[in-house]
Amino acid sequence: MNRIVLTAFAASLLAVPASAQSTDKADHFCRDGYFPRESKAYRLATIKGAAGARAYFHDDDPDKCPADPSCRLKTYVVANDQVIVSRTLGKFACSWFQPRRGSGTTGWIETERLAWTGTIKPPGVSDWIGEWRTDGGIFIRIRTAKKAGELDITGEATAGPAAAPNMGELDHTAKPSGDTMKFADEADGGSCAVEMQLVGRFLIVDDNLNCGGHNVSFSGVYRKKR
Repeated sequence: MNRIVLTAFAASLLAVPASAQSTDKADHFCRDGYFPRESKAYRLATIKGAAGARAYFHDDDPDKCPADPSCRLKTYVVANDQVIVSRTLGKFACSWFQPRRGSGTTGWIETERLAWTGTIKPPGVSDWIGEWRTDGGIFIRIRTAKKAGELDITGEATAGPAAAPNMGELDHTAKPSGDTMKFADEADGGSCAVEMQLVGRFLIVDDNLNCGGHNVSFSGVYRKKR
C-alpha cells in the first residue's frame, strides 16, 4: 500500500526562517542516512488539506529534484498526518515520517502543504526517561542518575551479518539543556560523540560514527517504547 501516514508541517515558505533554507546543490539530498545529522533545529508540522487529500513525497536527484514533475514518488501522506522537518529547499521541505508500524520514510514535501507546529513546550528531565527505539531495532535507555538533573544513558547498536555483527555501546551520564543533550565517550580507542534532540514525541540522535565497530551508528529517529 503506497499511502504513508505522516505528521506534517503546514505553512507557507515565507513562514520558514531564511537560515533554515538550503541553496547548495549537495543539499538536494533528503534521505534516511542524512536526516538525523542535517539540522540543529528540527520542527514538527501537519499536512494541510481536505480529509484524505494527498501530499506526495519527491525524490532528491540533485540534477533536477525535487521540483521537476518526474521527481514525484508514489508514496504520500494525507491531511492531518504529522512529519518532522529538518530544512527547506526552495518550495520543498525535507520531511520524515514514522508510521505506527514499519519503517520510516524520508523525502521532499511541498511546503505549501505544511502547517508548522507552534512553539513546543521545553521538555522536562522526565520527558527524556524511558527506552527509545528506532524502526531498525537500535535502542537507547535513559534513566535518572544519582546527581539531580543528570541522566544515565546506555544503548546498543549492531551492524553487519547476524552471525558476526559489529557492536556499539553507549554508557554515559549527561545533563540535558532544554531539548538537547550532548556527551562524549571513549569507545574502542576513539572518542564517541553524541548529540540528541527531543522533538515532540521523537528523539533525534546524531553520532560521529565512532561509537562502535565498522558501520555501527546510533544516528536515527527514535520513539519511546510504551
